[in-house]
Amino acid sequence: MLCRIGDCRLGMDAPLFVVAEIGLNHGGSVEQALALVDAAASAGVSAVKLQTLTRDGLVSALAPPPKHLAGGRGSLVEFFRRFELDETAHRAVVARARSHGLAVLATPFSEEAVDLLEAVGVDAYKIASGDITHQPLIERASRTGYPLVISTGMSSLEEVGAAVACARAAGAEELALLHCVSCYPVPAGHENLRAIQELTRTFDVPAGLSDHGTDALAAPLAVALGATIYERHIMLDGTDPVDAAVSSTPAELAAIILAAERARAALGDGRKRCLPIESVNRVASRRSLRATRPLSPGDVVGPDDVVALRPADGLDCVYQTALVGCVVTRPISVHEPFVAEDLHELSGKVPHAV
Repeated sequence: MLCRIGDCRLGMDAPLFVVAEIGLNHGGSVEQALALVDAAASAGVSAVKLQTLTRDGLVSALAPPPKHLAGGRGSLVEFFRRFELDETAHRAVVARARSHGLAVLATPFSEEAVDLLEAVGVDAYKIASGDITHQPLIERASRTGYPLVISTGMSSLEEVGAAVACARAAGAEELALLHCVSCYPVPAGHENLRAIQELTRTFDVPAGLSDHGTDALAAPLAVALGATIYERHIMLDGTDPVDAAVSSTPAELAAIILAAERARAALGDGRKRCLPIESVNRVASRRSLRATRPLSPGDVVGPDDVVALRPADGLDCVYQTALVGCVVTRPISVHEPFVAEDLHELSGKVPHAV
């Protein structure tokens, strides 16, 4: 069970673990990547995440880029080479994140990338949705012994199960899953957020959301459905990076984090009880049993002698039937509350008056 990444605890009783995905939004510039780390820290995230590309380790030389990335022209290899960060750049990003107290995650897109990430020292690995069937990569990342987060976009439950089994067999003990819809952006109404619950229930691991939506709605809903991890791309103000359609500015991400924490706080711990903040209204809002006429010692309390009225500063209403037939032992005025001692025939059976 994954309970911690870096210094951050994961769980329903902890703040949502928010990962700012730098992704490709650095444009291949380490200075831009560092600025994104600073921006993520200002938004209040828990961690930043890199996508670690190595030359020729991701796509075929014959693969054209998808239209949403580069207009469908040129080589996809050349496209992704623009976004490679070398080991020195990775070390700089990790150091900047550490200076802000942030955890660092990375998505390796090759087994060689895992070697690089081991060298620079990240806190956890993430397997991208597109690699959920790439078992050698899952095995390599699992063997590091670090926490592993698997994104599940485009996957069936059976494919997720195979990836989880592969990771566990390779030694992954700290494992989490992210529900993801791999559409950029996800059209409203297609988020399928209830899948978060199915992932948690089926695999008994923490689950969360990799959010490719266009608004802030998904995060608080995900929290309500049990998400403990949330990932969102971040971009700098005034820029138009390649992943802009699924990215948030620092201010937008800060608002998402605030909404998610508000949702978590509103959900509470799920135990039904009188909360301290409402206990002050208990006496004023509840009723107690009161006399409808003056009663004297020796009178027998009849059904018409009792009324339930606010406040609850006397005998609880649950004792109304038991009170009828009791002999009065003290003078009681109109609307004066009955007390536990008035149930003298049931002495010892009334715990207290409220």
